[in-house]
Amino acid sequence: MVLSKVLEKAMHSRLSYHLHANNILVTERYGCRKVVSTEDAAFRLTDSVFKSVNKKCVLEEFFCDLAKAFVCVNHETLLAKLHFCGILGVSEVWFRSCSINERQKFEITLLNSSQNVFSDWGTLKHGVPQGSIPVPLLFVTV
Repeated sequence: MVLSKVLEKAMHSRLSYHLHANNILVTERYGCRKVVSTEDAAFRLTDSVFKSVNKKCVLEEFFCDLAKAFVCVNHETLLAKLHFCGILGVSEVWFRSCSINERQKFEITLLNSSQNVFSDWGTLKHGVPQGSIPVPLLFVTV
């Protein structure tokens, strides 16, 4: 388990360097970037609101709850985007092995029973591993 975290940290560093060195992330992405933060995003939002109010413009805002966003990431879309960003060779194979053919099953505890029932194994087609070090950086590339 420790070795996997060391490898994840190394891949995160390499991916971060690649995305920043090649200026791949769009300026509107504030998460997982060294020079800007989510505080900068909040400042930019409030600044634009105040400017609009001062100009007496009609103001419309759209907010999106990203609480379950990591669960919705399609594996093939993520891998295609990484390929497009220049993640090739061994790195591409590593990210593919982390996302494709990941399997899970559920344990269900029955009420009024001491038995547990297990679902069949299923292959995940969406979502990225929770708790993985490179996941937030992967999410902003999609």
